[in-house]
Amino acid sequence: MSTIRSAAHGLDLGPGIETFEREQCLELLHQGGVGRLALRGVEAPELRPVNFVLRDEQLIIRTGDGSILEAARAREAAGFEIDDIDRLEHTGWSVVATGKLSELEPNSENLALPLRPWASGDRDFFVAVSLNRVTGLRIPPGRGNR
Repeated sequence: MSTIRSAAHGLDLGPGIETFEREQCLELLHQGGVGRLALRGVEAPELRPVNFVLRDEQLIIRTGDGSILEAARAREAAGFEIDDIDRLEHTGWSVVATGKLSELEPNSENLALPLRPWASGDRDFFVAVSLNRVTGLRIPPGRGNR
């Protein structure tokens, strides 16, 4: 089995790892759910689990006052990741997106999105992550280490 080189990553991915096209990544993001938002931190990136929806090739997140909203107001760069892993079969996939954060208006369209806050408190701010770069990887069944 040959090693796959990802042009998107410029990395040697190793045997059995496949890449997704952008459209495949968007299909997985369209399912929504929970992902990890990476923000610029003081000493290292800060990772935050967030629920999200994909709308018009932007990830939309509902949040409260805090570091996510501050980063959006400053239009900072951010990373975002979702995955599905089968730990027993050693298979799975991941999608990673990078882009800029921005604050959205808490209008009726955004308030109607299926983004019910998990944490208590006021969570009536909306943040978008542009999808400047989207990449995905998969380890298919029968390819993982056993």
